[in-house]
Amino acid sequence: MTRVAVLLAGATLAVTACSPPHPRHEAAALKSVSSLDCPESQGDLTRKSAASDGKSCLYADDAGAEVTLQLISLDGMDPKVALAPLENQLRGELPPRPADAAKKGSDNDRVDIDLPGVHIHADGNDNAKVDVGGVSVNAQDSAAKAGSTDSVSIAAGHPGTSRGGVTVDAADSGAEIHVNEPGGGVRLMVVLASDAAGPNGYKLAGYEARGPVGGPLVVASAKAKSEDHDELYHDMKKLLDRNVGR
Repeated sequence: MTRVAVLLAGATLAVTACSPPHPRHEAAALKSVSSLDCPESQGDLTRKSAASDGKSCLYADDAGAEVTLQLISLDGMDPKVALAPLENQLRGELPPRPADAAKKGSDNDRVDIDLPGVHIHADGNDNAKVDVGGVSVNAQDSAAKAGSTDSVSIAAGHPGTSRGGVTVDAADSGAEIHVNEPGGGVRLMVVLASDAAGPNGYKLAGYEARGPVGGPLVVASAKAKSEDHDELYHDMKKLLDRNVGR
């Protein structure tokens, strides 16, 4: 497969949740909570510990995945700034991404990247589809152009706004995906994936955060070693739904 750089700018973006679909986010405000509701189990996840102050709890499944549910205050900060330390911590669970070697590409190159929990396909005709974290992102009718590196870069929709958006930086060796789901409140997702295991055996790490604009945010972060993550994503979202709504 030829790996190319694709930029989808000003695209028509569709962000849809999978199995089950979410109702329109505009119809329900996310709850503000002061302590977490951490059930003993959620699907394949079993609770391993819970902080006495109600601010965090840890879950694990039989495949070696771990999910941490935590309550993060914003204290006037931008949500992405408040979540940056967590993102950096999760990034450290994966191998460093190698520098992309320059390759010659063309405007009609097709891109197919399949990593643990991440599937990216661009057809070379201004269309791209990203499936990650139980969310499908479709970018269509954009100005797609192949460049001279062997990575995929997608900036579609309106990242950082209530209208939603997605940014993708991916190659065969790994991917970083940031999703801002449309709707009221804060609805952020970060997924980091690698084709090689990190220092503790993880190939996938990331978080989903939800909460009112002023916080606090309920954040579910995950680390996984296996290739199958559908149930993990489903259980994470159920924990978030239970605590903050959807």
